[in-house]
Amino acid sequence: MARLSQEEREDFLGEPRIAHLVTLRPEGTPHAAPVWFLWDGGKAWVMADGGAIKVRNIKQNPAVALSIATPERPLSYVVLEGQAKVTSKNLDQVVERMCVLYDGPDRGAEFAKELIGEDRMVLLEITIDRVMSWKDDSD
Repeated sequence: MARLSQEEREDFLGEPRIAHLVTLRPEGTPHAAPVWFLWDGGKAWVMADGGAIKVRNIKQNPAVALSIATPERPLSYVVLEGQAKVTSKNLDQVVERMCVLYDGPDRGAEFAKELIGEDRMVLLEITIDRVMSWKDDSD
């Protein structure tokens, strides 16, 4: 396997793929959760219920990893490691962009309004410290 180029990585991260967010529990064991994410300007954004385990974990220890892979061949993977912080800044805009990315313009905008209307969503803003990527280079 070879590494993805910068351009391939940006394209890959711009697609609506399910990622696995890994946080650390207070005792140090990992907690993995499938999530939607939004790649924007070298940062990753994840939305979450404010009471979720991943949110509680990040408040205790901001170290996270986000693992994204294609579901079929040719295989590609990107793993982002960094520090997350819980925020509500730009919540409406980021949630709407993320929902539109994953659900399309009509359903996405509607779903974003539902989520925001529940008044329990927060954002996880992930600043990236390390990027690892691979692609299947066999033909």
